[in-house]
Amino acid sequence: MITACGDKSQVSITSKSKQPDFTIDTTQFYLNSCHSLTGVFNHNGTIESKVILTFPYRPLSVCTDKQSQLSFDGTYLTVKICRTSFGAGGCGVEKFRTKDFENWQEYIGITWHDNEQYEAWRRLGSNSTKADEITKVVPVL
Repeated sequence: MITACGDKSQVSITSKSKQPDFTIDTTQFYLNSCHSLTGVFNHNGTIESKVILTFPYRPLSVCTDKQSQLSFDGTYLTVKICRTSFGAGGCGVEKFRTKDFENWQEYIGITWHDNEQYEAWRRLGSNSTKADEITKVVPVL
């Protein structure tokens, strides 16, 4: 039996079925493996749940939930998913980030400017080879 990430909708994730994968203030986030990221928003007591990111489809691959993660640096919500292609082994990490939960960027690699290292990001869905935005890499000491 072969299983892989598909483009068919998964069962809706709600706060009643499992603990959130990440929380920012009153907003909860739930990772749905290779498929999507769901946000549960509390607008003055009105709860709204919606898929805020559907991950790009990668044929013949599976996600490792234990290595996937969400983080927030005060500006960007960043999602890292670990995808393994059948026959390849190892984890191919894909990163996506947003400031507003609607407009997403995908990580496309490292670039250098004036001898300093930057992460290159482009708008999700863009076919451009150029970065829309770069973020300086600050070494961890």
